[in-house]
Amino acid sequence: MSYEVKQFSFVLEAETPVAHHEENIGNQSIFMRRKVRQPDGRFVRVPYLTGDSMRHGLRESGAYAFLDAAGLLESSLTEAALRLLFAGGMVTGRGDAGVVNMDRYRELSTLCPPLKLLGGCCDNRTIPGQLEVDEATLICAEQSHRMPETVREWLNGRESPSFREHLEVAQRVRMDPLLNPAKRELLLPADQVEVGRRLSSGEKAHTDDDAIARDESKSTMLPRTFERLAEGSLFWWRVTCHCMSDLDVDTFMVLIGAFLARCQVGGKRATGHGRLRCVKAWDIAIQRPAEAGTAVDPMSLGTRVGSLFRDHVATHKEQIKTWLSQVNA
Repeated sequence: MSYEVKQFSFVLEAETPVAHHEENIGNQSIFMRRKVRQPDGRFVRVPYLTGDSMRHGLRESGAYAFLDAAGLLESSLTEAALRLLFAGGMVTGRGDAGVVNMDRYRELSTLCPPLKLLGGCCDNRTIPGQLEVDEATLICAEQSHRMPETVREWLNGRESPSFREHLEVAQRVRMDPLLNPAKRELLLPADQVEVGRRLSSGEKAHTDDDAIARDESKSTMLPRTFERLAEGSLFWWRVTCHCMSDLDVDTFMVLIGAFLARCQVGGKRATGHGRLRCVKAWDIAIQRPAEAGTAVDPMSLGTRVGSLFRDHVATHKEQIKTWLSQVNA
């Protein structure tokens, strides 16, 4: 095939609240924000999901799909191979004979199609990939004037609330097991004595209003708050791939399909945060300066593709296994 630029545009819906933070102020986590110019000239800091987070989701999904196709999902990777596949490797410095040089990187890119698209590190430099992954933009009143026409048409006049309505503050508390008498019974005798002494000191410090002693004897219980975007929030997201072959196209489709099948971004994943589902998708063919957009079924992405990718990886299985055992990234 000839050179082709493929682009997908998506509307993603938060199935669960999304927690994606840029900083902590005391025990409060603040949601990631960026400046957006408003039609009246003002700038407003609006929540968003970073391109790094979305790109990492594609890389991780692609790594699992690659290892599955190669039959290497068991304990078969070195530390360096794991770092290369799931984080793109790292610049390891000069003088290390095991470092990936340019020729070996090109060979590995052939054996590992996702690495070719996503890029990685070799020797003393980083090698760009062929993917351009946008930040996921919250669909809200402050961003409505910057939405593509396809998204505005899909919204069909539905009003987008301010980003402030999407945000909520959640509070959680990390409990201290030492405050529970039943759990203290599990301690060694010496530790029970020490904990009892510390609890008594805390009670005395409270009675005497001794701030220093109270601080020294306080428990580890920690209340905390964090900002998150509410369940049901919508995001617009775009990803573009510069494809040089049919294998590039198929690999791109595998990355998109695998990521969207189980899309989760941001922090606090262990408590179910950050699950997204695709509710609308457009396939954009960029062959001329004019773009032609075609709506596609997001649930069908990845279901009828991937055979070329899987056959390619399976054919080179032994080479891949040897290569990954030697790589230093």
